[in-house]
Amino acid sequence: LMEAHHDISDPSEFIENVKIDLFDDEVFVFTPACDVKVLPRGATPVDFAYQVHSEVGNHCSGARVNKVMVPLKYRLKSGDSIQIITSTHQRPNKDWLKFVVTSRARTKIRHFVRKEQRERSRKLGRDLLEKHLRKFKISLPKMEKNQELDKLATQFRVANGEELLLQVGFGKITPAQVVEKIIPE
Repeated sequence: LMEAHHDISDPSEFIENVKIDLFDDEVFVFTPACDVKVLPRGATPVDFAYQVHSEVGNHCSGARVNKVMVPLKYRLKSGDSIQIITSTHQRPNKDWLKFVVTSRARTKIRHFVRKEQRERSRKLGRDLLEKHLRKFKISLPKMEKNQELDKLATQFRVANGEELLLQVGFGKITPAQVVEKIIPE
């Protein structure tokens, strides 16, 4: 530092060099309320949004950096002022995992994507099983009401009826296998 001080006559240039040397793996950005947030180098608006709050991250649809719209994969720089734009219709995207750098953002995105996939698979499993059971004049809602689906789930070594529907949706258990347990002949 002393050598650098002798070579540089401008104090502001000296301070800038010291900041770069000491904090080269972090960026310091400002919120709209002028609060400072510290993020790892390479962080994006999505990383910033998840640091503010997981719901802000989950609904992040855009960002303004220094009052200019930027893509969500924009790499933040020290001194940037960032404002997150949210939308109630926006959901985390699996593609976000390609450019986020913080573990918090990665974890939250993965959790949301898995939860969404499970819900879609459960719904698909329900639709497939219901369609297949109708051929044999068996009502899935009636089976659920009588807890027959839960009893059936134990035969497939799954926790409960919901898990059974999930396994059907994932394709690990076919609707025909379920019907075979209900009507062996």
